[in-house]
Amino acid sequence: APIAVAEVREGVLRAAARVRVYRATFLVTERNLDFPEVTQRRLILSVAFRAPERFRLEVDDLTDYPGNRWTPTDLTLIVNGGRWSLTAPSACPRGLGRTCPPVRTVVRDRAPFSPGTPMPTDLVVPLEIFAGAEPELLGVGRVLGRPAVRVAVPYAAARSLFAFTELGGTWRPFFEDDRVELWLDRRTWLPLEWEVFPAPGRERNLWEQRFELPPEHPSRAVFEVRAVNVSREPPPRGTFRIEARPGSVRTEGVRRIPLGSLADEVGYEPVAPEAVDGLPVYQAVVPAEPAPSAPDAVVTYASGLSWVKLAERRAGAEEGPEGEPPFGPVSPLAEEVALPGGGVAYYEPATEEAGRRLLIHAAGTDLLLETNLPREELLRIAASLPVDGLPAPQDWFRGEGEGVRVSLEEAAARAGFAPLVPAALPQGYVLASVELLPGEDGPGAIVLHIRPEDSVVGGARIRLFQHPAAELPPATAADVREIVVRGVPGRWSPERSQLEWIEAGLYVSVDAPGASLEDVLAVAASLEPLTWASPTPGGPASPGAGPAEAGASDGAVALGSPAPDALPSGPPPAGGH
Repeated sequence: APIAVAEVREGVLRAAARVRVYRATFLVTERNLDFPEVTQRRLILSVAFRAPERFRLEVDDLTDYPGNRWTPTDLTLIVNGGRWSLTAPSACPRGLGRTCPPVRTVVRDRAPFSPGTPMPTDLVVPLEIFAGAEPELLGVGRVLGRPAVRVAVPYAAARSLFAFTELGGTWRPFFEDDRVELWLDRRTWLPLEWEVFPAPGRERNLWEQRFELPPEHPSRAVFEVRAVNVSREPPPRGTFRIEARPGSVRTEGVRRIPLGSLADEVGYEPVAPEAVDGLPVYQAVVPAEPAPSAPDAVVTYASGLSWVKLAERRAGAEEGPEGEPPFGPVSPLAEEVALPGGGVAYYEPATEEAGRRLLIHAAGTDLLLETNLPREELLRIAASLPVDGLPAPQDWFRGEGEGVRVSLEEAAARAGFAPLVPAALPQGYVLASVELLPGEDGPGAIVLHIRPEDSVVGGARIRLFQHPAAELPPATAADVREIVVRGVPGRWSPERSQLEWIEAGLYVSVDAPGASLEDVLAVAASLEPLTWASPTPGGPASPGAGPAEAGASDGAVALGSPAPDALPSGPPPAGGH
């Protein structure tokens, strides 16, 4: 029967919270690992899971390698609540093969859902893919005799399905725009089969040459994972046991304590949401030892594969509102958002190191929500917290240099030039941050846009940088091409997806990792100068002041704002990013 992609997404999100036990075996076929010596290899991938934090993954390399120069990619990952173990081949330069022994690492006192000790559960239900993107629906069919749905996403959005390749051993690379086609069980939404097809285009061809790969045609899969058997029966007893064998032992330095003892432990009653998307309380942890940027406590909520973490830190008497950021510096990718119940917060997309995060700075306390659920669920949970979000101190924001985070209005007033800003962007992109950087010839400006629903892992961002300059700096990439941009000579780097040129005394670059030349040229063509409109006599400046009022040329994007003499040191206005 026909099906809509929204129905698939809803089914995956619902299944992720409901799955309790799981085990499966997959056959992996990988092509062009090391052309021409190893053109194809086969591996067995085994997965077992018991909610919420017991997980086992094994890779058994079946490849018959030429000679004895190769180290088979055999690895075992086990997660058992507060303990974590990984046995995998050590870093092994090509050609040294079996002289590179496996290394075993054991972690104790593991934090719940810790990014430092991963548990790649998208192999059970691909929650991260559907929480962060809307795949293309290809159709329906049958796999392993089961009704199945087929979807497609770029590799950049499907990395979570390939997390096992990042645990150790030797694996082939993938291009960000390679196409991943995934079959899902239509009843349980478990992944049954997925393949990687090369992206078409010149950028992909140049990338192949850099990695010494043969020409790879878009019609032939270069990586295949096919289920041999899938079961929702409980894994056998002992599956998640971590044996006390020699190995490197580390600790993440947390103590798991009963929730009822948390208030006595930290000295106050932690903030709690009224609703957590139906997830029950799972565990509470506190740091084993006080540490900078460590929360007082973290309370976790979990069901199946779905989880939410709420960290809290309250300022001591010696800490003022302009003190150190409570959970580390805020990323330049953080987008200021209005909370449904009032106030503001700072949203960061998922990365390889963390889930979607929302920082809330409130009177007397700071909160950090993190989850693998979609952005809309994260904001809904935040709205149920009994706090009002305030603009965060400027010192909390981490820039790319020694600059400061400002609003667009401040950038126009203080840059010393009219910054160019895009008047048209690809669908889904929003302004995340603006940063002013000091420079010998005057300040530079970074304008950063992101797609909030995407993860940062795939480079879902558009970065516009500009500063006063008379000529292009020396090229730092080997594959730079000369190209005309906005009627002037410029250059294009396919490796970086970066366009550079000089315009009106400014060096301008547009970076959009993974984007095509046509897409980046379209962003560049839409750039218009952003100007600051002086206050009109008898009243404040209007943010809607037009070019004529601002004294700007036709086509300029005009904003009104007071114009201080120096770079800002205080927080940007709410909603001004």
